[in-house]
Formats: sequence, structure tokens, C-alpha cells
Amino acid sequence: MTTNPRVWWLQFRQELDDLWVGGKALNLLVLYTVLMSITAFLLATNSELSLTPPRTMIVISIQSAISFGLFLGLVIASESLSGERERATLEPLLLTPASHRQIILGKFLAALSPWPIAYALTVPYVAVLAQGDLALVPALTWGALLGTLVAVAFTGIGLLVSMWSNSSRTSLFIGLLVYLATLLPAQLPGEFQSTAAGAAIQAIDPLEAVRVFLRQGFVDVRPVEELWPLLYAPVVVTIVIVGAIFLWGGGRLSLTAGVPRIVAMIARQAEGVR
Repeated sequence: MTTNPRVWWLQFRQELDDLWVGGKALNLLVLYTVLMSITAFLLATNSELSLTPPRTMIVISIQSAISFGLFLGLVIASESLSGERERATLEPLLLTPASHRQIILGKFLAALSPWPIAYALTVPYVAVLAQGDLALVPALTWGALLGTLVAVAFTGIGLLVSMWSNSSRTSLFIGLLVYLATLLPAQLPGEFQSTAAGAAIQAIDPLEAVRVFLRQGFVDVRPVEELWPLLYAPVVVTIVIVGAIFLWGGGRLSLTAGVPRIVAMIARQAEGVR
């Protein structure tokens, strides 16, 4: 079957229509706005009680925006292909003139589309909490760059899991496990960050590396030259995930998922929980 190189654009537009007109993306953005409103309210209240510096509030709000924002792409991507299998709509999709990689590209970009809107919604919250601090613009700029990087990575993770799953519930379950695992280091004591284990986590966890980069760059005011090593994890993970999707996964899209052993084991556990 011959394919048109522009078919991916038609696939992308179709996915956007399903996502936005269907209301799923809007519902997730409403949830995102509620979470950011609660975070901003708590930060503002805490500032009045303990005189939290504006830069700390800027960084915390941007970190929260990134954590909430990448969740949108992860959830949407985790359901994208496994949901098609469940609804028996993947076969007609595979019979279209689009190649497998074009189908995946359209779904990937559509799942990523809520992120820039979500981050734009964050700007007014951060501007109010900044109280005129000069770090506002550079912090928002770095937040946009690093947030986009990890949003791409987590959207890719969701899409990979969806490729390997025949059930949208299973793929969502696995995606949420990955998400919670990357959030866990932020809950550990601050002293842990200076240990060898803390450095190892920063070297493999892109979300934790971004969180530390923003804190050290804008709260501790360390020069960017000292913080470059923290960017290795998000850059490398993003490249590996995107490469796995389009170089490896692009040729293996099928009606029945080829499930890796570890994914199958987690899937059985998820079935047992339900």
C-alpha cells in the first residue's frame, strides 16, 4: 500500500477533533486548572503566614504545573492505541493509506496538544505569586523548555505502554505507576539529595532532575553552568523514548499487542486488583 507523506497531518487533525470536540481534553484541563488554583491558594496563604520568598513560590508553582501538565499527555497517550483495540476501531485505522508511523505521529502530537495550553493557563498564577520578582520571566522560560521536554517523554511513555496493551485500563494503570514512581523522590527528605542514591535518582528520573534544576537555579541561585549535568536525564530519556516509538514501535503496530513480559506481569496484577 502506498502512503502519502502528508497523511500524518490528516491523522493528527482527526485525533484533535476526537480529543477536543469530544471533551476529553477540556475535562482534563478543567481538572488541571482546579489543581493549580488549589496550589496557588495554598502558596499564597503560606506566604502570608511564613513570608515565603517569591522565588520559592515561583519555582513550586512551575514544578506543580509541570507535574500536572505532563500527566495530561500521559493519560491521553496511555489510552490512545489500547482504546482503539478495545473499541475494535484499530483495524479500519490500519487499513487507511497512513503508515504505522504516521498513525503514531498523529496520536502522539494530539496527546501532547493539551500541554502548551495548560502551561499558558499557569502563567497568571505564577505572575501573581511572583510579586514582581525579576526571576519570573527566566523561570517561566526554563519551565516551558524543560516542561515540554518531560511532557514529550511522558507522552511517549504512555504511547509505548498503549502499544503493548490490549486494555485501556491496563495501560492507564501502568502509566500511573510510572508517574507515581517519578514523583516519589520529591517526597524524600532534602538531605537525601546530597547522597549517592539521590544523585543516582537525579541521573535516571527526568522529572526529579527538572525539579532540582529549577530549585537550585532560581531558589539557590546557582549558575546554569553548574546545573547542566541535571539536564542529561530528561534529554537522554526523551531521545530514547521518542526513538523507541518511531524507530522500533512504528513498525510493530498491530491488532493484537505484543506485550513484553514485565508489562504482562503488571497487567495480570492490575486485573487481580480489579
